[in-house]
Amino acid sequence: KRYGNAILTPHRVLVGEQRNLAPTDDYRAVAHVRFAWRGREVDAYATHLHHTKEGGAIRATQIRHLTAYVDSTRGKGPVVIGGDFNCELGTPEMDLMTARWRDVFRAVHPNATREEAATYNPLFEPNVGVIDHVFVEASPKRKVTPVACDVIFRTPAADSVWASDHYGVVAKVAIAK
Repeated sequence: KRYGNAILTPHRVLVGEQRNLAPTDDYRAVAHVRFAWRGREVDAYATHLHHTKEGGAIRATQIRHLTAYVDSTRGKGPVVIGGDFNCELGTPEMDLMTARWRDVFRAVHPNATREEAATYNPLFEPNVGVIDHVFVEASPKRKVTPVACDVIFRTPAADSVWASDHYGVVAKVAIAK
């Protein structure tokens, strides 16, 4: 019953692992890959958190577990965390993330409307909003700078099939030497 996560990279993978998130009966996990990029090691994490609107306390537990896992497995280089958090910025559980991490989309597009930032396709369920995020560390010592971020797959393919019930989020960051 575990939800799967994937991290794809063309770079040499140094570490590849995953961890189940608490509470274990919600079947959520986090994937972790450390890869070599231009002589640096970068840690990437991907997750998919609890989905119900009333599940804020469950997501908060998962975020605490996620950040503890990041802290215990990260290397000395930069960290990027992405995934389906199933909640918007400004919620109590997301405040746990934004206390330490910068949302790349909001860093690049601080004045974007909710509709411009939305990552859930309203054809599947209206008013869900911005629930998919890419985060980098807010600490200036890590020197990861958001450069670009876009929401993609906002239209169906020629055969009228959608890529997913979610739109995609693609982010570009600069990593200082």
